[in-house]
Amino acid sequence: MNKDFHQFILPQSCFLCGDSSTQTLCTACLADLPYYNSTASCIRCAKTLEAEGVCFQCQTEPPPYTQTQAVFSYTYPVEQLIIAAKFDSNLPVLNLLGKLMAQHLTIEPRPDILIPVPLHSKRLRQRGYNQSLELAKRITKQTGIPLDYKACKRIKNTRPQTSLSAEKRKSNLVGAFSVLRRPKQWQYIVLIDDVMTTGTTVTELAKVWIEAGVQRVDVWCCARR
Repeated sequence: MNKDFHQFILPQSCFLCGDSSTQTLCTACLADLPYYNSTASCIRCAKTLEAEGVCFQCQTEPPPYTQTQAVFSYTYPVEQLIIAAKFDSNLPVLNLLGKLMAQHLTIEPRPDILIPVPLHSKRLRQRGYNQSLELAKRITKQTGIPLDYKACKRIKNTRPQTSLSAEKRKSNLVGAFSVLRRPKQWQYIVLIDDVMTTGTTVTELAKVWIEAGVQRVDVWCCARR
């Protein structure tokens, strides 16, 4: 095997600590990742709570999605991993995160389809890939749940949510998504996202799917702030 190719497919050092490793992260760094299921959270939006249940916000203003699963807490080093995967074109890190999601998500009940949160075409051209789609691909590969990234699209090139206040995030995404097709057999769908903060993005996307006739929408995200 060509030496350069061997080094490409088998990393020689851990992305986080730099120790020798044939994987993207060494065994020690993998063991130290902050898994979100170690803390109590809201069943609906995955917001951290003192005891598992439904948070006050979801009781008073129930979101259009039924349940949220977050695999990691958006703290170090997961924050660093997601930034590298999202903005530094580090696909090995992104592939690893998707693989870990598939291993730690509760799959039952089994959804009919996975829908990655779409990027606007302009941002997709700039980045070169949709991180949510790449995560969904790994989940599909390991679970067999089909995915469809062409059934809906982002029709507004909105400002990045991270730069906005919670109130402005809501208005920023109104009318941002459109469902292009919804087969009748799709009654339960899961939205795949990389990071969930206020939940505004998945709320707006879930709304258009409910309006399209889907009975249940859940959210699976890589990390929860």
